[in-house]
Amino acid sequence: MAGPPPSTGAEILAWIEANRLVLSLVSEFLFFASTSLVPALIALYLSLAKESQLLAATGCGILSIIVPVLSMLLIVQGRLVYPVYGLHISDPAVAEFIVAIFYGGLHVVGLLMAIATFVLSLAMRCGAFGASVAALGFVTAVGDVVWSYPYLISPVVQFGCQLLLALWFATVGWKLFRMYRSSGEQQGAS
Repeated sequence: MAGPPPSTGAEILAWIEANRLVLSLVSEFLFFASTSLVPALIALYLSLAKESQLLAATGCGILSIIVPVLSMLLIVQGRLVYPVYGLHISDPAVAEFIVAIFYGGLHVVGLLMAIATFVLSLAMRCGAFGASVAALGFVTAVGDVVWSYPYLISPVVQFGCQLLLALWFATVGWKLFRMYRSSGEQQGAS
């Protein structure tokens, strides 16, 4: 909603002021989303390890790297919108540096996400998740690579690719929920 950042420090400072609420919400949302990955990764690994331990460990391991990277990026991005001890970023050069670090880090997150999504989709294709979830994962992995280059694509394309990632996560989460629910029902029946 804020659009891509401008390329000069003075413009970045104006962009931050004009979009402070949106940038703050993005920071908060990403914090809770990245933290929620931890229990999801454990459940995902446990569901995939029986059939493909190496692929499950690799994919979930790569996703587990993303959690602290995103946390550090949120600390960096937070300096743009949240004052710490009353300190506000007012130097255009510092604003440029922070934006460069944040978006460079998001580029790495996108590439890591692409690799993890691809590897996990390989692990899912023959198991309980099924071919359709794996196919969605393969398409999502391509989308992850695309959105990792936000400076080369339009915000609409970037949003579409990130929406695809959210859809894949929701689909995998729903499948996990159903697996664990039916597993609990089977244990209760025995």
